[in-house]
Amino acid sequence: METKPNFISRLNWRQILIHFVAFCFFIYAFQTLVFLYDTKIVDIIRQKGDQDIDTALTNNGTDASDLVWFTFLLSTSGLIGLLVAFIISLIVSLKRKWFWLNPLICLFITYFLYRFNFLGWTYLKKIFWMPGKIFHSTTLEFLISGLILLAIGIFCLFLPKVNRFIELKIKAV
Repeated sequence: METKPNFISRLNWRQILIHFVAFCFFIYAFQTLVFLYDTKIVDIIRQKGDQDIDTALTNNGTDASDLVWFTFLLSTSGLIGLLVAFIISLIVSLKRKWFWLNPLICLFITYFLYRFNFLGWTYLKKIFWMPGKIFHSTTLEFLISGLILLAIGIFCLFLPKVNRFIELKIKAV
């Protein structure tokens, strides 16, 4: 059985912090890319604003089941992104012989903050969706923005400089 000081000393706050950032990027990349599922609904909602969306959706051949399915995908995509990021983080941690509890702690922290909307996405999406806005196509807009978010998340997990930064703590112990 592992002693308490040894257990705590194996926690790596650098890894938890960097993987937390990666988890956030994965969540919002998946949420952004899910808009590609039905860009017709996105365009209708953008054009109509708050006025008479029901009629606009019906006139364009979209029924309630399409809207419900799109809403379901939108609401679950962030959790799927979090789960994918956690699995990748756990694999990276095990492969590099880092403590397996670090990604698990990161998962719980990220899920809690995401669940209660404390990650600040309301403000940050204006910045991270900016590159996609240069395109006049809804598909390209969300594809480019989602891929940029995903790339940043992947870089946080795999970039050699970032991994060396994480390992500074491990070698110091």
